[in-house]
Amino acid sequence: MTPKQRMLAALERRQADRLPVTTHHIMQYYLDKYEGGLSAQEFFDRYGLDPITWVVQHKPAAGTRDYFDPLQGEPGFLEARRIWSDQWRTEWEDVPDDTYKTRRYRFVTPKGTLTMVTQSNDQTTWVSEHPIKNKRDIDLIGAFVTAPWCDVEATNLTAEAYGERGLVRSHIPCFDVYGQPGAWQDACCLYPTEQLILATYDDPAWVHEFLRILHRRKKVYIQSMAGAKVDLVELGGGSAV
Repeated sequence: MTPKQRMLAALERRQADRLPVTTHHIMQYYLDKYEGGLSAQEFFDRYGLDPITWVVQHKPAAGTRDYFDPLQGEPGFLEARRIWSDQWRTEWEDVPDDTYKTRRYRFVTPKGTLTMVTQSNDQTTWVSEHPIKNKRDIDLIGAFVTAPWCDVEATNLTAEAYGERGLVRSHIPCFDVYGQPGAWQDACCLYPTEQLILATYDDPAWVHEFLRILHRRKKVYIQSMAGAKVDLVELGGGSAV
């Protein structure tokens, strides 16, 4: 079997010629520090693993005036190009910090601005200031956030080029800048996890409203994926239920 056939057989609970062996992700820090700067694909070849590739291609939704974020630059690890509209845009600035790379983001809408701060070290990035400061902040997301479509043509070009080499993976859109594919995990990136857990008991109606807002955006993307040649689509995250 080719690596692609082997992993698809396992996913479909069919017998493969051997147990597939691959990774979920490979941290760039690990590749740089311990593998001499190998690319992910070179890493798979060095150790004889079954390769995977990730493709996350967004485009503005048809029939809208949405457009690509002109300031984003090259998308980072597992990021896609952000989508702006006249009512939703992202601004950012670096914040001086002696320990961590720190960046403040602003999500600007006609009725208010949400702010988020992320920090990074060599290994990872985390949220140090969540954008949802009070419960009604979710209304700004519900009213103005853009909902990207899958760029099926660009996705299929990647899949066709990868061929039988391995599995083509993708994921459902995360919140802009920092989020996760699953609606619950996305919410945990936007509002402190402990407070969100308590809110499921203290204010479940608000939690459900929050999750519905995030879910609607993801559903738009899923419905736009018809014809995309993706083998596995991720929906979840570390805190997802």
